[in-house]
Amino acid sequence: MKQILLACICALSLMATTHPAQSAASGGSVAIDKDFGMYTITWDPRGTTLVRWEVYNNDGLIAICGGYSSSGGSLAYELSEMAMKDARIKLNGKVIARNLTFFSKLKNQKQKVEHVGDPANCVVTDVPSPKGKAEFELYFVKDTYRY
Repeated sequence: MKQILLACICALSLMATTHPAQSAASGGSVAIDKDFGMYTITWDPRGTTLVRWEVYNNDGLIAICGGYSSSGGSLAYELSEMAMKDARIKLNGKVIARNLTFFSKLKNQKQKVEHVGDPANCVVTDVPSPKGKAEFELYFVKDTYRY
């Protein structure tokens, strides 16, 4: 059984920049930068999953971009995929995205630099962008995985 932290709250402001939003609109990708949110899962007895994510305002709709990597062998890789399927993103307490398996699968060699510069896949939701600041939360619906 693997335990993971249930919730990570990241207060992220919707960014009004157009470059990432244009990439997101086409279902493309953006480069991960230092402003992306970060979530780490530690698998016992070994292994780590590092998730980087961000949200953007895309012509009035929310775009979600992200990527993740696993270290610690094939078991950590498999568990990471299961966890991403169970991942959710909330906006002000309401779920706006389920199943984050669209996130880029990144190589674990760049975990030390937190994947800055790596590509993050993007999806535009049908959720309108809120006015002003908003609170986004990345969490997982399960805290235990069996293998």
